[in-house]
This record gives sequence, C-alpha cells and structure tokens, in this order.
Amino acid sequence: MYPRYLTKSRFKLACECPTKLWYTGKRDYANQSLTDTFLAELAKGGYQVGELAKCYHPGGVDITTLDHEEALSETSALLRCENTIIYEAAVAFSNLFIRVDVLVKQGTVLNLIEVKAKSVDSDPGETFLNRDGSIRAKWRSYLYDVAFQKYVLTHAFPDHTVNAFLLLVDKTALCPTDGLNQKFRVARDAGGRLNVRVPADLSAEDLTPPILRKVNVDEYVGMIWAGRDSRDPPDLSFNERIILYADHYERDEKLPPRIGSVCQSCEFYCTPEDEANGLQSGLEECWSEVLGWTEEDFRQPTVLDLWNYRKKDALIEQGRFHMRDVQQSDINPQPDGKPGISTSERQWLQVRKVRDNDKTVWLDRAHLRREIDSWTYPLHFIDFETTMVAIPFNSGRRPYEEIAFQFSHHLLHEDGRVEHAGEYINVEPGVFPNYDFVRALKRELEGDDGVIFRYAAHENTYLCKIDTQLRSDPVDIPDRAQLCAFIRSITRATGGSTEPWHGE
Repeated sequence: MYPRYLTKSRFKLACECPTKLWYTGKRDYANQSLTDTFLAELAKGGYQVGELAKCYHPGGVDITTLDHEEALSETSALLRCENTIIYEAAVAFSNLFIRVDVLVKQGTVLNLIEVKAKSVDSDPGETFLNRDGSIRAKWRSYLYDVAFQKYVLTHAFPDHTVNAFLLLVDKTALCPTDGLNQKFRVARDAGGRLNVRVPADLSAEDLTPPILRKVNVDEYVGMIWAGRDSRDPPDLSFNERIILYADHYERDEKLPPRIGSVCQSCEFYCTPEDEANGLQSGLEECWSEVLGWTEEDFRQPTVLDLWNYRKKDALIEQGRFHMRDVQQSDINPQPDGKPGISTSERQWLQVRKVRDNDKTVWLDRAHLRREIDSWTYPLHFIDFETTMVAIPFNSGRRPYEEIAFQFSHHLLHEDGRVEHAGEYINVEPGVFPNYDFVRALKRELEGDDGVIFRYAAHENTYLCKIDTQLRSDPVDIPDRAQLCAFIRSITRATGGSTEPWHGE
C-alpha cells in the first residue's frame, strides 16, 4: 500500500480549510472543482507554459511516471550526478512528497523552479507585497506552493543550498516570432493525459528574447516560514501546520471543522444531480457536526446566501446562521444616491423576502421605464468572442494581450422585428484580427444612432484595449484615427485607459 503523502496541493487545500483534507480524493463526496470546465481550459494554457519553461532549460530529463516510488527512484539516480536538470523531479521527506517543475542541480546547489502561467509586469516587491509588507492575497497560494516545496527539499537535502524561484509570464515581453503559440499543441495521449507536442524545428529565434521571467522568491518564502506573511498571523507556525496536516492525512483522520464565511467557497457540496447520484456533501457534514443540523435546517437560506454581505462571520460567531436571523440593524439599509436600490437596500430586500416567505419578483418599474423611454431605435445587440493567451500567436504581441476574433450583431426594430444584421469571424491563421474586427464593427454600427447593448463590461473593456493597441502600434495604419474615434464614440474609458472619455 502506498504511503499517504501530504503534497503541495493538499497542503494548500488544508491552508484554506484543514477539514478539506478528509474529503479530498474520496469518491463518496461531491467535489465541484473536478467538474469545472473553465478551470480545465485554463489548465491547458498552464501546460503550454510548462513546456515552454523546459525549452528555456534545455537538456533536462523528464520524469513522466505517475507512480510515486518509481518517480522517486528515477529522480534519486539523476541527483547522484554533479550537475543535472530534471523536469517533474520527485522528492520525499518523511510523509511529504513534491514534484518540482524544473530542478537544476549544480554541485551542492539546488535551484527549485516553479512554473506558473500567471503574469508579472513590475518589480517583484511591488508585485507580491501589500503596502504594509504582507503578501498580497492573489499571490499567497503561489508563494505557499513554493514555500512547501523548499521546505521538503531543504529537509531532504540538508547539506545542499536550496534557492526558490517562480517562473512567470512576462507581460512586458514581446513575442519574438509569428505562430509561437501554435508550436505548443495541447493534446491527449492514449491514456487520456494532457500533454504538449513541440515540433523539432523550434528555433533559437522562437525563444529569444524569452517571454517568461524567473523571479527569486527566497525572501517571501522566508516570510512565510517565519509567520510574517499576513496581517493576522495564523494560530500555528508553518512548520506546525505541515506536521499537523501531514500526520492527519497519513492516518486518514479528520481535523475538526470550523464553520465560517469561508464555507461559501467550499467545493465539497452537492448539486441536485450529485444528490441523485448518491454523493455526500462535505459542507453539510461539517455544519451538521458543529451545529447538529438536520435536513430541514439546510432547506432554509443561511447567512452564506446573503448577497455581497461582508459581516457573515460576525453573525455566525453570534450564533445566527439562518437568513431569517438577520436584523435590519445588521444591514442598516440606506440609499446611495444612484438610480435603483443600493447594495444595502437590496440585501435587506432579500432578507425580508426570506422572512416573509415572499417568492414574488421585485421589479424597479419606475427606473426601468425611465431607462426604456431613453432608448433610440433600432436597438443594436453585440456580443464579442475574445481570448487572452500566455504564449502569443503573433510576433511583437505581448503575453495575455487581448484578442477579439468574433462578434455577432442583432437588431431589434421599434415594431418588434428582430434581425440578425451581421457578424465577423477571423478564420485566417497567423493574422492579428483586432483591427479588422473594429473595421467590421464600425461598418455594422455607424449607419444610425440606435442604442447599443452589450453584455456587462466585457465589450467596452476590449474596445478600450484595442484603442490602446491602435494608438501605440508602430506599424502604419492608414485608418488609425478613424478607428480610434469610432471606438471612443461608443465606449467609456476604463481604469487602464490613458485619458478619460465618455462616448455618446
């Protein structure tokens, strides 16, 4: 029987909630993260970046086996060499186990390189730290990942010096060649595993200058080890948490649950389909253990369901768990001076409808009528399809630069007729589509003064980004001024815009 190792992913899961260690990997419990198709698509970009990282560290040996003991044996043999590069190196210490993306051994120095598809565009100190010196929330998971790996390596090789690095996507870099993204093809092998196929003709020109940036993170790892990474230090030290989590996971013993607002992001809950398939809810199990709840308690909306409310933990600490327990003084609903109801008024409306068992629709008729009366027909409905990829498609473009490749355009006439007025799609490989995209959109929309509808802020944001691209592109674009004027006539400036504007 294989040892139950605490891995870096399990450690990070336990840092979110220690009780999750009990539920992870158990087929009896629903796990929504396993069925998240959006995360699955994001992972494909990560595979591409991981393969590109190997190209920047050539000559290494790839440990491909998924068997822990085989991987450890192969890695151990390679580490007997004076100098070596290993991809997916396997290292264990006690009941801890890691796979290092790229491990570079130079004598008694081990360089641990963790590859992430996350972008960086400024000084690491500004990137990773808040003004008060604590680690930013959006970087905490990545740095804890490296901190765990360095902990294992340091204990497994106490006579070696271990340096820790993050290899990140550099948003300030320019792609050196056309078609670089297409040279890293994501596919599944015969066993269903994702892998990346890289052609033999990948050249030095494709890799120079690099679009990934290696950042030493030993300073931030030291902060985490010393418990100086957060405004509110945890109850246990980094070392104590590792020992506690590893010990309980090895024995398959549940750590007592602690309920709070963090539960609203728990992935171990059941959908109706999961319940029909006989799966259990870890979320409900935790709340039942702490509160002694029955199925009837779970049928009533809880404070976790209260929209955009930031004092849920205070209510839970006071023993008020259901939404019906929320008082008007907890929310203090007040208007905010804008059309429609404010956030606090909406929250109190939600509570009142739950308390009164009122399932009718609430409609702000007066403001909706005022809005509708302001529209000019025909009404234009546009919808964009866009992408942002880590490895660019075109030379001179930056990682994660915005690309708009398709739109649809529908008209609603005043007499109620709906018309599919037009569309655009780029189907030519290797062509940067954004400027032709705007030209086509301009032809579609410039014929009248009808109001334009878009989905949330997405279309506005992308057009503002294209405005920036047009203005900064060194290539001669004959209709640059006309395209920028059109964009600004139908958009409003975003926070990233160089100057303010508000189109008609």
